[in-house]
Amino acid sequence: MAEHKHKKFIRSESPPGLLRIQPRDVALLRDLASFRFLNTEQIMALHPGGHRNLQRRLRYLYHLGYVERPESQTLINLPSDYLVYALGKKGAQLAFAEERAVKSWSRLNAKIASPNLAHALMVSQFRAVLTLALQKRGGSISRWLQGYDLKDELTIKGKTPAVVPDGFFTMKLGGKQWHFFLEADRSTMNHHRFLAKMRAYWTWYAEKTYNAHLRLENFRVLTVADTEGRKDNLRTTTKSADAKKTGSGLFLFACEKDYSLKNPATILSPIWLSAKDSDKHSFFE
Repeated sequence: MAEHKHKKFIRSESPPGLLRIQPRDVALLRDLASFRFLNTEQIMALHPGGHRNLQRRLRYLYHLGYVERPESQTLINLPSDYLVYALGKKGAQLAFAEERAVKSWSRLNAKIASPNLAHALMVSQFRAVLTLALQKRGGSISRWLQGYDLKDELTIKGKTPAVVPDGFFTMKLGGKQWHFFLEADRSTMNHHRFLAKMRAYWTWYAEKTYNAHLRLENFRVLTVADTEGRKDNLRTTTKSADAKKTGSGLFLFACEKDYSLKNPATILSPIWLSAKDSDKHSFFE
């Protein structure tokens, strides 16, 4: 495949030749289908190997219409070294086994506003880091739901859920499993609205609203904040979310800077603070 120079967000009128789709390409496309948005750093972490070759294949996949580069990424403060990718129309045909799934993807594929893209990447970063950390310990994320899929799952008998979390996942390790709802906070929600969300989670917990539906006995709520100050403020706010208003270990908080793709194991270590006390906790408690 010869090298061609193209503008980052304009597909070439003369695509760079044919590309023989390989299993690793399909795996990458399926990740984009599942995560929805990934930047090049996240893609390289999830698909280790020759970085230069991977970047070249991404470039070809883009110009041939298998993946997209959302232009809204130019409007927000993202690392300039990394491009953000999403699934393209041709990629969707390979990533999904059923036409119904392709149509569901099309529903999600409307143009996304720039603040939402930054938020989506925050969710992807958490998930990518957790995926890598669990792989190193022989574990896995056995179930992950987000977006419309999660909203539809939580809609019972036509009743829309009081909260649509940013994610729900089941983590398996050492023969055990844990369930979590995820909130990714970029300091855009006021404290009154955030407290209302946390109280809704408390109601789900106390009344076991979704225990049978989601096949779980217990769950916890993870909130990842964009700054340390925001994390501390949200913890303080959430102390009023439980029935006694004394703070509950149901709610755990971390800053997105507490973990990274370069050191994913940190996410499983005691970096999480609860609304109940000032001790550091891990997922496994």
